[in-house]
Amino acid sequence: MTHDLAVEKLAQAMVKPGTVVTWLNHWSIQHANWNALAETTSIGFDGTLLQIVLNRNGYAIGRTSADLVLPVLFNEMLEAGKNIVLIGAAPGVAEKAAERITRHTVFAFNGFDDLAEIRKNPTRIGITAPDVIVLGLGALLQDEVAIEMHQAFPDAIVCTAGGWIDQFAKNEQYFPPWVHRYRLGWAWRIAHEPRRLLRRYTIDAVAFVLRHRRYLAKLAELNRIATRYSLDKTDL
Repeated sequence: MTHDLAVEKLAQAMVKPGTVVTWLNHWSIQHANWNALAETTSIGFDGTLLQIVLNRNGYAIGRTSADLVLPVLFNEMLEAGKNIVLIGAAPGVAEKAAERITRHTVFAFNGFDDLAEIRKNPTRIGITAPDVIVLGLGALLQDEVAIEMHQAFPDAIVCTAGGWIDQFAKNEQYFPPWVHRYRLGWAWRIAHEPRRLLRRYTIDAVAFVLRHRRYLAKLAELNRIATRYSLDKTDL
């Protein structure tokens, strides 16, 4: 199967045990937990607006996202039979998403009571050595929990996924291919979730443009190496 090069390269990079990957878009960068971001291995960029601003300021980084990268990771990069942990969404949703992942053993937990218990006691996930932990939580929370999971399971691949668990539970490909091709994810999401997302792609987008230099400075302070697919720690 043919993939965008940035997507394929990031999926390849994630196979290394102990990798912690998250993504930023124009909204999440305005609410970022910078201390948690500093502890991640790689930061990808999901969203046309943020990518345009980055490209115009010297960061030639391709667009990636959890919904593009995770299927490649699960279906092509990882050997079959890995232990995958999904944490996020309402009760029952992660279980539906887990049913679509057939090459691996999947453990599913919701982002409410289950998450609270796991944060208190990470062994609650039921296995001592998970291979991959996927966190579909809010932008601020998921980066914080990602570092907690990395500390509890240092050999696991940990990645954030935003709304991917919800989306994957509904449809293996939430976005039709043409949406990604023409960079219309923002329009698709507004059409399907107008009450929650209209402000994000209007008022919040303008706020990002007005303050983008502040956020670029924050990224620079992380002292990362810019590849074609992510910002990576310098000691990898």
